[in-house]
Amino acid sequence: MNTQDQINQLNSMVKVRIAPSKVHGVGVFAIRDTAKGQKLYADHMPVLFTVSYADMNKLFTEVKDLLLERFPQIVNGSRFIYPTERLQAYINHSEEPNYNATMDETLKDIKAGAEVFENYREIPGAEKVFTWLK
Repeated sequence: MNTQDQINQLNSMVKVRIAPSKVHGVGVFAIRDTAKGQKLYADHMPVLFTVSYADMNKLFTEVKDLLLERFPQIVNGSRFIYPTERLQAYINHSEEPNYNATMDETLKDIKAGAEVFENYREIPGAEKVFTWLK
């Protein structure tokens, strides 16, 4: 994949980050406005990228900032992966979700800074795992 393809992929994929949550420990938060019906790539497997520091300015600002925060060695030519974690594992539960994990799709517009929620009850077999759900 050439550099421009990698930049396009990163600008498309990088939409959320893990951060402290008022609901439960940590959660997943939008780093930019994301419209209803968009993918969050929350269960995406890591991909190796070779975008140089000189080309980082071609990324959306919030994408560039997140990647440099996590991989400061990019300035020295280091390669990096994204996503760095399975984001799906950090999405908290809500009875009024804004994300459907099964479809990997936002159910509503999500503003930058807002927490992403899914309804755990919609996961097949949820009652076996989330016994605290009534």
